[in-house]
Amino acid sequence: MIELLKVWVTNITIAIFFITAVEMILPDNNMKKYAKFVLGLMLIVVIINPIIKIFDKNFDLNSYSNKATSYIEGSTQPSDMKKYKDINIVNTTENFKKNLQKECITNLEQTYPENKYNADVDVVYDSKNGVFNINRVKIEVVDSGVQSIKSIKIDTQSVDASNENVLTNTQGKQIKKFLSNKLKISDDVITVYKVNS
Repeated sequence: MIELLKVWVTNITIAIFFITAVEMILPDNNMKKYAKFVLGLMLIVVIINPIIKIFDKNFDLNSYSNKATSYIEGSTQPSDMKKYKDINIVNTTENFKKNLQKECITNLEQTYPENKYNADVDVVYDSKNGVFNINRVKIEVVDSGVQSIKSIKIDTQSVDASNENVLTNTQGKQIKKFLSNKLKISDDVITVYKVNS
């Protein structure tokens, strides 16, 4: 019993000397308080370890730390990581799409202020290359006048009455070229429509 007490006091003394040495070489900044916290936890573990062994003879701090490490690195983590990564990609894609639509509208209204614009962008994440690809950009040039009817629903049957006019004139070509240069994409994925407001 006296031998165990001697080992315990020796371990506490060594831990205190180690903590003191580390605190002396730490710079005076925000990291010092975190380092002191971790060093204090180490000292608590050194002090409590023999007391816990009195109540539980099979207690081994290393086995508990190994179990905790294996749990953290266990088989459930990769599936959780994949789930969080997928959710993050979906959210990032949606935010990228919204920001791109706003940017298109803002740039067009600044460059061609005579009209109002709506934008619809189709963005897909390419997981192989880790990039977002812009598949389609649909720009609506809102013209003054009567607004066109997009769809009519009668007794749960939908009648498509879409009359979007694709702009192939100079205005449409200018908008396509402008957005193609601005977004660094091919003008083939950009379609410009004229709609009534």
